[in-house]
Amino acid sequence: MRTSSTIGFAVDEADRSRLDHLATVFGGGNRSAFLRVAMKVMERYERAQRLAQVQAYGAERLAESGYTIEDFPDLVAKAVADPSHEATTRADLIVAEISRRAKPIVREPSEDDGWLRDAYATWGADG
Repeated sequence: MRTSSTIGFAVDEADRSRLDHLATVFGGGNRSAFLRVAMKVMERYERAQRLAQVQAYGAERLAESGYTIEDFPDLVAKAVADPSHEATTRADLIVAEISRRAKPIVREPSEDDGWLRDAYATWGADG
């Protein structure tokens, strides 16, 4: 059973028809139902942004390591043959770069990068 409370927020009059349209399409005309759908979508979007940042961090680490995409087949073969931490770390870097395949996101380092290091370390690639 859902318990809810009413909260207020303002919508510019110019955006009212957009809100009504989206509420009709995604919430069956119910703005609260639309907001629940919109929150789920925005949470996915946030996760995708965070994943892109983690992938960019992985690509940076790969670039710092001196490896290139041409090195991947040999590195993968070595990682499969050798379950050591170093081999596993290289495999994680390879997977990060293969999944990226696009130009890395250029970003400025930040004092808030701690969560990036933590997320990357959780995957075992930040030995």
